Amino acid sequence: MRIWGKRLGWAGLAVGTLALAVAVASPAAAQSRKARSTQTEAVWKAFDAENNTVTVKVKKPGRGKNAKLLKKNKDATFKVKPTGSVLTRTTVAINGVKGEIKDIPEGKSVNVYWVPDPKEDGVLFARKIDVVLSEEELDARFQDAE
Repeated sequence: MRIWGKRLGWAGLAVGTLALAVAVASPAAAQSRKARSTQTEAVWKAFDAENNTVTVKVKKPGRGKNAKLLKKNKDATFKVKPTGSVLTRTTVAINGVKGEIKDIPEGKSVNVYWVPDPKEDGVLFARKIDVVLSEEELDARFQDAE
């Protein structure tokens, strides 16, 4: 009889743990689906430090449900947060190396990873900006390696 009680105890613990994991994971999974970034290929136009926004000309809006918010060959403005924690600010990478928003020159090809701003309807927030080097820049940078 004592063995039966131990088995039921472990089984009950396993079922309870599973139920708790499902209850906790479901809101997190829903949150992550809702906040999935859209990657957009664009040409850099400007950074407005006063308003914390960047403007780009969209080359490829990207995929997913939010991509329809942007139009090819049209300007798009994104809200950015240039400072703060890496978890909340807009990060910038120039050829894979950490950079600053203010250092991106006009006309550069960029990939903007963005989400609709949860606090303001119609506003887009750029989570990450990658500067893409041109073929000429890559050739010049790596000509010594050949």
